[in-house]
Amino acid sequence: MNPIYVFDELEELAKYKKDHKTSILIDIDGTISEISPTPEKAVVTSSMRKQLIKLKKKYQMVAVISGRSVKDAMTMVGVDGLLYIGNHGMEYFNNGKITIDSEAQKYLDPIKNISKKLKNSELSQIKGLIFEDKGICFSIHYRECESQKNAHQKILEIINKYIDKNKLKIMEGRKIVEIKPLLSKDKGFIVEKIIKDNHLHSVMYLGDDITDFDAFTKLQELEKNNIQTASILVLSNEIPDYVKNSSLFYVKNVDDVLKFFKWLTN
Repeated sequence: MNPIYVFDELEELAKYKKDHKTSILIDIDGTISEISPTPEKAVVTSSMRKQLIKLKKKYQMVAVISGRSVKDAMTMVGVDGLLYIGNHGMEYFNNGKITIDSEAQKYLDPIKNISKKLKNSELSQIKGLIFEDKGICFSIHYRECESQKNAHQKILEIINKYIDKNKLKIMEGRKIVEIKPLLSKDKGFIVEKIIKDNHLHSVMYLGDDITDFDAFTKLQELEKNNIQTASILVLSNEIPDYVKNSSLFYVKNVDDVLKFFKWLTN
């Protein structure tokens, strides 16, 4: 299934625009923020922040579901009153405090141990490699490496040397390799939980990466339960076709996301 360009289907999407009980679920990097060379250089612009505030005022819920830690996501987006979910659904901000998924907590030490080993391994000699310790997850970014292909291969080689596959798993995204707990907790899981816990019936989800595939496919399943859903991919040449084909709609870039939000709130 090939996704349809959002701005060619505004008549179909108008039902979400008019329904104030619609909920907007969004990723951060590559969706409401441009992909940057390093995680700390990524920003959510004031224009995007303004539209998020408008979305929050108009619709039932705006939730941010990110691979970043929830604290990092909150700092980066900087809009009060949103539901913030971090580490692909394994931690969240609720009732004024950050909560780690109870099952994920027992993996904190294994993640800490392997992150220490990787930082002290030969990977530390690769120029441009960036380590990101997110508590529950540990990420290695190779976008800034001179040879991304060689760096990618070396990262996988070294991780497989140290990882305990009975406790941890390897996931990949846009120029990133990530180590996560061996749990069936992903963006699809947390999207379903948000919908059930809040009795949502109309949901739009926007994402740009491999991890958003889980959310897109879960929304397809939930359509069978009379949940009205629209999955929107931010197009990129860095993601495989199976991710592209799992969404109903697409936008071309982050600027298109902003334009779409303006349409929703006008």
